[in-house]
Amino acid sequence: MQYNVVVSNTNQSVPFTTFLYKHHIELGAHMGLFAGWWMPIYYHSALEEHKAVRENAGIFDLCHMGQFFVEGPQAAEWLNGILTNDLSVLNDGQSQYNLLLTDSGGIIDDLLLYRINSTSYLLVVNASVADKDYSLFHRFLPQQGVTLTDNRHKWGCIAIQGPQSWAIVKKVFGLDPLPKHTLKKIIFEKQFLYIASTGYTGETGAELFFPAAIASLIWTRLLEEGKIIHLLPCGLASRNILRLEASLPLNGIDLREDKNPWEAELDKAVCLSKPYTFPGKFALVQLKNTFQDLLVAFTAKDIMCPQPRTGSPIFFMGEKRGEVTSGVWSPSLGRVIGMGYIHKFCATVGNTIEIEIRDKRYPFLIQKKPLYRKGSSHS
Repeated sequence: MQYNVVVSNTNQSVPFTTFLYKHHIELGAHMGLFAGWWMPIYYHSALEEHKAVRENAGIFDLCHMGQFFVEGPQAAEWLNGILTNDLSVLNDGQSQYNLLLTDSGGIIDDLLLYRINSTSYLLVVNASVADKDYSLFHRFLPQQGVTLTDNRHKWGCIAIQGPQSWAIVKKVFGLDPLPKHTLKKIIFEKQFLYIASTGYTGETGAELFFPAAIASLIWTRLLEEGKIIHLLPCGLASRNILRLEASLPLNGIDLREDKNPWEAELDKAVCLSKPYTFPGKFALVQLKNTFQDLLVAFTAKDIMCPQPRTGSPIFFMGEKRGEVTSGVWSPSLGRVIGMGYIHKFCATVGNTIEIEIRDKRYPFLIQKKPLYRKGSSHS
């Protein structure tokens, strides 16, 4: 089987390795470059790893993700003037999906923000644009009232996802499942870390943020305690399938600087009514009634349909109306699925579109997002 994992461009001459690199090699992982990092693409089989997450649990090394800490008495106000969502609605220990935009409203990055307390926030950003994100934040940094700390290469992240994930978390950390989209600080082996009830798979799960010194210990303990329920280490190939089934966009592929939040259907991440002027706000006001395309999810009508590639043209009623951003074969739906931008007047759920793959057009059906939801799916 071919695993379609996007390798992001990077200008660095020597790729980075995560704190868990030696564990991946010992486990026989097939490694590949992603956003300038050597990452596990899969171990034995991406399909087995996908199945583990959907039925039991899987564990992912996310130490390549950027982690920025923002602290100070003006932290919330400062972040509200840069990010698209409204931080004032958050309580301590809550998370929020946010966007970082260009002045013209294009999407630089989508990120998760965690409010630790009223003067302390954790930002988790995509590895492919972490440098750009940090430069932008640093450019807006005031002379006092806010401290920005880049904890890349100092802190790590591990995700454990699937129906049995919290049972394993409880065994290792003694922590009961948290409410969705929340964060808790705990002490483990005399070090503090954060555990969040967030993820990128469409399943119940947790994401752990911790100092580099305990990365190997956490990885090893989770795998040991998870053996009894068949916890598997998982790579980027299965993660890509899982996120596409859940219709979660990938930055740099589904989300780009030439696309805005209205086109990407990320209205939930934008608050135009807040009394702060973030980059791109004025452009979004103008674009709200004039944008042309929508990011849709689709499934192949024919179960034998081949997989479309990024850039494959999309046709509606014989005319080219858009292009594919992501495509993959879905084990949960038993057919090829994907996402792509298409003219908004053609983007109605239930419409049949055609996608050109290797000079032949195949019928697909536009579906309601997400394509997969625990206990159900579209096909």
